[in-house]
Amino acid sequence: MIAIKNFLDNKDLEQVVNIQESPEEFFDDGGVHDSKITSTQQWMSPNDILYQIINDKLKQVKQFAGHTIDGLQVLTAMKPYDVHSDYIVQKNQVPLSDPTVHQPTYTVIIPISEGYSTVVFNQSGNYNNFLEYKRKHPIPKSCCSDEQWEKYCSHCHKEDQQYLTIKEVFEWTKGTLFAFDRSLFHCSSNFKNKKQAIVLWLSK
Repeated sequence: MIAIKNFLDNKDLEQVVNIQESPEEFFDDGGVHDSKITSTQQWMSPNDILYQIINDKLKQVKQFAGHTIDGLQVLTAMKPYDVHSDYIVQKNQVPLSDPTVHQPTYTVIIPISEGYSTVVFNQSGNYNNFLEYKRKHPIPKSCCSDEQWEKYCSHCHKEDQQYLTIKEVFEWTKGTLFAFDRSLFHCSSNFKNKKQAIVLWLSK
């Protein structure tokens, strides 16, 4: 896990309005929200000023040396994501990179909104769907407590609780960078009002 306070300042974040691509609707196919729209994703290209700012700042962080951006977007979430990994990142159902060629490394979240959190679990996989994890692994002896599950994950499938233990909870602070292994399963904590963050995925 990597956390860097004030990775982006307010002046950097003002560049969000200058992103060239329009936001695209994201549908929760196979998730807890029954194929409804859960978010919009506004993808950035290397031509966008904010992409260039982020890329330049990443190069100054030793943990990210030699890493490449597979995808970079502004996420506006209306509903909380349930348990998944980001091992394979897709845009319009097309993988942005081949994990057999470029090893997935980090999911990076830089909040624009505050008062939200991301829950990262200890469990991992080289696939995105947690259903596949459940098919391949027995139920462990210990798992998230009912108190933890109700606090953070009440929107997720209840049966997932018995397979999961919490590694870390990242409390969102505007401009702070938080990065974790792309193979780790994670979810949004439950929320009611929409939230916004910059999200990117790195490989090596």
